[in-house]
Amino acid sequence: MREQPSGGKLLFLSVLSAASAYTADISIFPIILASLSRGYEMNAADSVLLAYSYNIALVAGIVPSYYARNPHILLTMFRLGLALFLAGAILLFASGAFYGLLSARILMGLGAGIFSPLIPSIISVMYREKTKYLSYWATTTGAVCVIAPLALIMAVQMFALRSSVILIVLLSVLALFLAGKSTVMASESASSMQVTGSPTISWRGLLSVLVTVFVIYGQVTWLIYAIPLRAAHGGASDTYLALLGTSPWISFTIVCYVMGRVGSVYFPQCLMVSAILAGAGLIIFMNLPTDSTSSLFFVMFVAGAAMAIANIPSTALAFSYVDASRFGLISCLDILAARLGGAFFLYKFDWASPGIGIMWSGIPLMLSLGFILMPQRKLE
Repeated sequence: MREQPSGGKLLFLSVLSAASAYTADISIFPIILASLSRGYEMNAADSVLLAYSYNIALVAGIVPSYYARNPHILLTMFRLGLALFLAGAILLFASGAFYGLLSARILMGLGAGIFSPLIPSIISVMYREKTKYLSYWATTTGAVCVIAPLALIMAVQMFALRSSVILIVLLSVLALFLAGKSTVMASESASSMQVTGSPTISWRGLLSVLVTVFVIYGQVTWLIYAIPLRAAHGGASDTYLALLGTSPWISFTIVCYVMGRVGSVYFPQCLMVSAILAGAGLIIFMNLPTDSTSSLFFVMFVAGAAMAIANIPSTALAFSYVDASRFGLISCLDILAARLGGAFFLYKFDWASPGIGIMWSGIPLMLSLGFILMPQRKLE
């Protein structure tokens, strides 16, 4: 691979900035939404619409990213996604009406859907030491998950809670600027990724993993949105909401660090532990009094841990069921399953009164885990 040193460095800084903006949005928007729903006097349906519209738009944006196999097209789509995401963030910061906020979330979802799946692809295609750069990327995004909600507490003391969106705007501007300045030349092997042999795929194993991801991430996403919304409508302060929003990402970061030391042979069992934690979080949340606030921190910690335990094992298991030529497709399907799960649960189950129906979602989860626990190809 050939790359201009300065161009390669600028591109990687752009990737880190884009990943940080995307991660900051994931971690702080549920808290911003809780404050907005109180300030704009939104009902439960309007709050949920703002939440799952982003996920639906993100799914739509993911689809074309699979076809960005040429490095030059890859970079062009990356910049396009960043531009849409930035436009949405600016609109979210400036809008004073509900439909303006809704349009902002749709734009941000489309942009994130386009550029976020391309980040590991850019690293893999453009850099020889891909493992080192992927490690830098994972470490950075994990840190942002914790730092961004904590930054909300400072914003609360000086400005309105929504002013924290400026962090996402600044990171997006930096990423777009650096992406425009970077000039990277891809190698011939990267530009023509030829696949030899007959690709194989185990549909039973792959679909089992995707169903597991759909349900676990659906349940966890629902908890991460529902808990701050309940707290906000119960009279919690913005500072309390910011602290609450930090909780799952602290446990997520800690558990992700620990998961780096877990052998791949234990990945199926890890998914089962994640499913148990997600279900336990739902049971605890549903049985808490509506005016309870202190116990919500514990449920948020549980939700973050469940998400972290499923993070690496689900992707690794999905890869183990397919030929290496399909890894790009599987990455898109993995993200699609997680985002569709989140959108479905937010749409289907009312955060104010979820009822017992949300617990029945564990049935397909248990069935899919049964297939995953069957013998599969050795993980690399």
